[in-house]
Amino acid sequence: MKKPCCYIILLFLAVGLSSCVKDVVLDAKEEPLLSVYCVLTQDSVQTLKLSWTKGASQTEAPRVTEASAVLTDLTENSEAGRFARTSESDWQLEYAAIPGHNYRLEVTVPGRETVWAEQTMPKEVPVKSVAFAPWLPGYDPLPGYEGWLLFGTQYCSTFPCAVWAYAKNYNASSGQHEFAKDICTTFSYVDNGNLTGRVRAKMDVEDLDDPEKYQYILSGFPYHNKILRFPKCDYQTPVYFAIDGDFRGQYYHYYFDQPQPSPTQGVLYFSALSEEYDQWLYEAYQRYYAEQSSDLSSIYLRDNMYTNIHGGLGVFGAILTVPQRWERPHKTRIDPPDENDPNIRPA
Repeated sequence: MKKPCCYIILLFLAVGLSSCVKDVVLDAKEEPLLSVYCVLTQDSVQTLKLSWTKGASQTEAPRVTEASAVLTDLTENSEAGRFARTSESDWQLEYAAIPGHNYRLEVTVPGRETVWAEQTMPKEVPVKSVAFAPWLPGYDPLPGYEGWLLFGTQYCSTFPCAVWAYAKNYNASSGQHEFAKDICTTFSYVDNGNLTGRVRAKMDVEDLDDPEKYQYILSGFPYHNKILRFPKCDYQTPVYFAIDGDFRGQYYHYYFDQPQPSPTQGVLYFSALSEEYDQWLYEAYQRYYAEQSSDLSSIYLRDNMYTNIHGGLGVFGAILTVPQRWERPHKTRIDPPDENDPNIRPA
């Protein structure tokens, strides 16, 4: 399965770029500044985007035609590689970032001072999926579900770093995966900056005589637009939470013995973001909704936005993404014993 981590994918995912483009006049002062966008991933190729900002008297931003970009693995004290230009604004490097390693990016253009930034690749995605069903070995219902049997998948984490989650449905007609538009969670401290105003409808488990006995856990929970952002919290003990949404078709889950999702299964993804990339992406996400612009340069080519680039603009970030199993969570009420049952003897 193709990995979901291409450059700026979470921004595309979060904003759902439309075909409408709103003109935004960028005034980054008369002297153009170098804007850098590079997000390290576990993929085999890293992408660097370079642009100049547009000066006050210029009609368009000049292109970066020549640059030297070097990625250094500070943990191993060795050069990871040099980016090669592949298009008007893109440079690429065949290299997979190593979880837990520290990196330094240096970009030099002729006649300018070197711009640089440092970044740490997340060690892991700190979220584990746990299957709940009474017949599974070691079944132990969570606190708060007394009197109920718990089914489906829950997730647990202490959130030592920011985590973003999203789902992709498989469309059999097109043969493509598509982002689930609505997603919700029971986690109390999820970021609510992208609520849609809709809630998950009450749904009862099908084909049962007593619908009040069987309930989906997230009925009535508010929907988020495509993304769940779990801020860094650093809980002392793991927090359990459930996720649901307009997840359609067969999903990658526990009842099939397979290490990775098949090409025709829907998948729920969790991404661990470095602190710098989480801050930059969250701000870009908020600006998109405030301006409703699908011109990405209107977001990252400006000097009034968070940046960790020394001597320039933009972001040098890192993200680690993994697929997680999912099965729609629901609960079943445990009926009290029937006192008239002859097989039940008094204590």
